[in-house]
Amino acid sequence: KLEAKAGAGQGAVESAGALMHRQPTPNSMAAAEERADNVSAQKVDVVEQAMARARAADAAGDGAACEKALADVQSVIGP
Repeated sequence: KLEAKAGAGQGAVESAGALMHRQPTPNSMAAAEERADNVSAQKVDVVEQAMARARAADAAGDGAACEKALADVQSVIGP
């Protein structure tokens, strides 16, 4: 769902590096998305951390903690 929200944002002009067939780094992608007013790097970090907590809770069989972590994700990315 986070990827879908990020993909729904406005596009931006390709940089000179992109036109030279260089691969973007995760940091440059996060910065570009933030500049385009899509999903902020901070939101991505929060979602990734909450998803890691959800996966760990699921693996441990802790349904309540898993649901809490997923609720945290939902509150960041919206409905």
